Amino acid sequence: MRKRLNIHFAYMAVFLAISGASNVAFAVYELEPNNPIATPQEMVVGSSGGAEINGVLGVLSGPATNDVDFYSFDGREGDVVTIDIDGGIKPNGSGLRNVDTILAVFGPGPTFLKLRENDDGTSPFDSGSLSRHDALIINFRLPATGTYTVGVSSYPRFFNNGGTLMSNSLHPSLANGSYTLLLSGVSPPQQQINIDIKPGSGELAPVNPKSRGKIPVALLSSAEFNALDANRQSITFGATGTERSLHHCGNDGEDVNGDGLADLVCHFENQVAGFDHGDLEGILRGQTVDGRQFEGRGLLKVVPGKRQ
Repeated sequence: MRKRLNIHFAYMAVFLAISGASNVAFAVYELEPNNPIATPQEMVVGSSGGAEINGVLGVLSGPATNDVDFYSFDGREGDVVTIDIDGGIKPNGSGLRNVDTILAVFGPGPTFLKLRENDDGTSPFDSGSLSRHDALIINFRLPATGTYTVGVSSYPRFFNNGGTLMSNSLHPSLANGSYTLLLSGVSPPQQQINIDIKPGSGELAPVNPKSRGKIPVALLSSAEFNALDANRQSITFGATGTERSLHHCGNDGEDVNGDGLADLVCHFENQVAGFDHGDLEGILRGQTVDGRQFEGRGLLKVVPGKRQ
């Protein structure tokens, strides 16, 4: 169901003030509709590999309503993910509704196979929770690269495959309340950056695969990316972007494109880069010194035009 967002935000502001939640500046509010499972709210994973959403099941005053929330995130095979509910159970006297949460994580659609589910967290309860009734899924290893969906409901409404809810005639009542959903352990997304292959050579940089020389490539700084923060040893460049062709990078930055920002010029072994006839771009990948991944792509022209 749709919530009246102005009331929703007002209640969430009160909740955050009471709970003393950290990282409030990075928190995202739940946006309805995020139900059924095929229309989840996307969780934007930050550079630390985590995301935080402040949500509400149903309403915070008046008769309880039927509500379930779904959120999606992209992960890579081998990521070991933690999905945590905090603040479902509030401090005494907070004036907000307590809700005993249930968490489930589903594989990609259209099947949405249920992969893990949890009702009560650990005992003693995890940091950030006042009760083990805040659900917690830990050490969930992603079996494949793709999109996963997280479902949040209230006890006793457990999930079926496909994101539907089990019926429970012994406990038919609905429970509403606010919560904070925390995701961690996801591989940070790659930041896309601009590069210039053979700076000054024009739009199509000529590359001869048989040359024994070096290919200069400029990593261009922007408002979102400081090229001088790149970890030089992590940089790869070539036809697929995985080639360990780096020879060296300049010690100091230089403004290659005249925008007033210091860029980083690196030089790569031409033959190790692996270009061949038909290649139209070069791919550069790396990490910053604080672990953020980046990728840049630039146009090039392989010469001579025929395979030797």
